[in-house]
Amino acid sequence: MPRTDAVRRLLIPLAAVLAMVLPLTSAAARPAPGAAADPDARPLDRTVWLCRPGLVDNPCGQDAEGMPQSAGPELVTRYPSGGTRLLDATRFAAGASGKREPFTVTEKPPVDCFYAYPTVDLLPNPLFQTGSRPPAPRDAHQAVTLMQSARFAGLCRMFVPVYRQVPLPALLAGIVVGSGAGLTTATMDIRDAWDDYWTHDNRDPETGERRGVVILSHSQGTAVAAALIRERVDEHPGVRRQLVAAVLLGGNIEVPEGRDAGGGSDPASTFQHIPVCRRPAGAPLPTGCVVSYAAYSLPRGSLPAVIGRTASPGHRVVCVNPAALLRGEAAGARVPLDLYLPTRRLTGGNTPLQNGPLAVLLSGYPLPDLPTGFARHPGALTGECAHATDGTVSADWLQVGGDLSHFPASAPAGLTGLHVMDYNVAQGDLTALATAQTRAWLDSRTS
Repeated sequence: MPRTDAVRRLLIPLAAVLAMVLPLTSAAARPAPGAAADPDARPLDRTVWLCRPGLVDNPCGQDAEGMPQSAGPELVTRYPSGGTRLLDATRFAAGASGKREPFTVTEKPPVDCFYAYPTVDLLPNPLFQTGSRPPAPRDAHQAVTLMQSARFAGLCRMFVPVYRQVPLPALLAGIVVGSGAGLTTATMDIRDAWDDYWTHDNRDPETGERRGVVILSHSQGTAVAAALIRERVDEHPGVRRQLVAAVLLGGNIEVPEGRDAGGGSDPASTFQHIPVCRRPAGAPLPTGCVVSYAAYSLPRGSLPAVIGRTASPGHRVVCVNPAALLRGEAAGARVPLDLYLPTRRLTGGNTPLQNGPLAVLLSGYPLPDLPTGFARHPGALTGECAHATDGTVSADWLQVGGDLSHFPASAPAGLTGLHVMDYNVAQGDLTALATAQTRAWLDSRTS
């Protein structure tokens, strides 16, 4: 099967449901062959950064070295329209009242994070995507960055480009009429932002050595990040050596049955050389590999309706449970998850729009009303990678159990499950895993 068809499979399964379910993010997409968001779009004259270390009033709050720009160790983040947010959390343990946990940065982050956010644009950005008109940072971009990836900032210098993504209405329209959703422009912007980062920012200013990098993405961001990795990382051993890990959630990353990558000769595999993160019993923590899953809570015998499915013979969709990987448990083990729910405070919620600029993305989600940025509930959820097939479709997903009262009743087993909370259901585990993988990667460089 041609690689462009494999790209398309990340998008097409969402056609029916996204047309009906407006409050969800975009497809976990790969671009349809030959489709373009706008055929008149051209490369940007320069990268538009939402977050880049050292920016004046950097929305992610980091100076050039990744330390807090503000006085003190707590990281103060900023919205483009104004207003600051902390990344602190209120921790709720069984039988105990909430306790505030500050989010502090006291040492220079040893690696970088490059993050491609999911679909949050309801209108094209810019309104007319022609030529090289640049997009503008918006509060929705910052809100989803804070919700999904900002807590990696204690580990990473954060690089978050603003890209000309396919907005939600156009995404739906393209799928419904069967033309696909063109991610050519979005992929171009993310690729060019990566080239900018790799050329100007990846070398350590003190040692001159290349820095390790964690690539983070979700949904449409996973589609364009996967395309970037195929083109700029997977086929280049020197770049692969700098990859600490790729956390590509909410999209179908596919591998051949019984293998962890395509091996160079499987066009249906998402990557040929970058493997899935596996950890046999007693083995050290792997680096330079992919963590991916789609979160659902399905009745026994059910298959995911949308993400996590493949009809490619002899292939599986990747599911890596970060909590099990970190603990050295078997891939399918059921283990506690470290849940971090964003609060109304974090997203800028108010009376008419309780979830702020993410009102559409998080429609129906009753975010906690707390003074901190997150509500942490360690152990409230469990997770295990599940697999099922109906003889035609093979499906793999992260089966979430435990206290599901934190989500709308219809969400966990719904058409796209816990898609909008893919990062949050295991955010503590994801950041702890990336921290441990960074230590392992750094140790491998000195051994």
